[in-house]
Amino acid sequence: MKPTGVRYAVLGVATANAFILYLDRVCMGAVVQSASFQQELGLSKDRIGDVLAAFFFAYALGQTPAGYMADRFGPRRMLVTYILLWSLCTALTGFVGGMIGLIVVRSACGLAEAGAYPASSLVVTRWFPFLQRGRANSVVAFGGRIGNSLALWLTAAAIAALGSWRPVLWIYGGIGLVLAAATYFIFRDHPAEHPWTNQAERDLILENAPPIQALRRKSPWMALIRHRGLWFLNLGTIGMNIGWAFLITWLPTYLQEVRGLDPVTASRYVSIALACSLGGVLFGGWWCDALTRRFGRTWGRRLPFLTGSGVAVAAYLVCPVLESAVAVAVACGLVAFATDSMVPAVWALAQDIGGHHVASTLAWSNMWGNFGASAVSKLIPMILATTFHFTDWREIFWMCAGGFVLLGTAAMMVDSTKPLTDRASR
Repeated sequence: MKPTGVRYAVLGVATANAFILYLDRVCMGAVVQSASFQQELGLSKDRIGDVLAAFFFAYALGQTPAGYMADRFGPRRMLVTYILLWSLCTALTGFVGGMIGLIVVRSACGLAEAGAYPASSLVVTRWFPFLQRGRANSVVAFGGRIGNSLALWLTAAAIAALGSWRPVLWIYGGIGLVLAAATYFIFRDHPAEHPWTNQAERDLILENAPPIQALRRKSPWMALIRHRGLWFLNLGTIGMNIGWAFLITWLPTYLQEVRGLDPVTASRYVSIALACSLGGVLFGGWWCDALTRRFGRTWGRRLPFLTGSGVAVAAYLVCPVLESAVAVAVACGLVAFATDSMVPAVWALAQDIGGHHVASTLAWSNMWGNFGASAVSKLIPMILATTFHFTDWREIFWMCAGGFVLLGTAAMMVDSTKPLTDRASR
């Protein structure tokens, strides 16, 4: 008997969810730069920084409780809830009329999106064999990166076509509601609960892996705090997000103000750069699995961070001396590729270490990483306003490169063979 392949349907819906997740997350980078938004609200760079930072800060705060709820109540129920909430928040963003309203609704959107990836990581753990998890992780992340790469260009083009930023957000919210229904229909918390699976598929999923664990009622917060390796992973994800968040928040502004591009062209260049992440995340899944087979779990999970960080640092350091906007877009494309080549390894570490608490473990790491993204969204306009600011933004690129140095260094201290202990989580 051949496996029915239901796991691929589950993976497909998870990938579509990741697409709309990033579309709704990144679109504000184009919205705040649009002429219609500026004419209506006219926010300064500092106030725009507040709006962009609000999402990431709330997203960070929501990670651990949202991840715990996925472990506690199951990924199906919670993913449907999360998608419904963030889609409604995205649509509501199109109705607000001032900075305070934007901060409130984007903060709510960040809280709602917080549990999406931790819950999706738990889905991969329950639906894919151990030796295929790196690739499955990369496919879900691939969907997110499609949304990430298209969001700025698609949003800028849609605003230009519709004449306003507001209806674009209403449309995005409607798409999310459709995907919430698809998630409810396709997902189940365990393969054994799905009416379309057969025994062959259930046996394949359990191959080379411990049995699927029951949902956990108790929070693992003490185990998360006591795990030494996770603190280094947290530090590394802060560095990763410091380097990456620039691409989706302030790179369009840099291309306009320093390189002289118009808003639509700048958004298109950023989208092209971010599209390089598509290859990076697919490569990263294969790379993580290949290195794990070759060097074992400890070094196989560490090495992707060395290669990815090295490429990202080199690419950022050359940006200030490049002569054309096209060259900068290419360099930032290398950063996007390198960053996303490491995402499957981050997920794999959380899955290896998490044990009974995969969603909570990934959420814990994501929380700290998004504090980094929130900080850089606000820190960049503050740096630009100082007397030490260089007109070519070289200090911004140095800061972003430093984030990846921090990531590569910290990842060498993470041992994926040392999981959370049940005793510590009680």
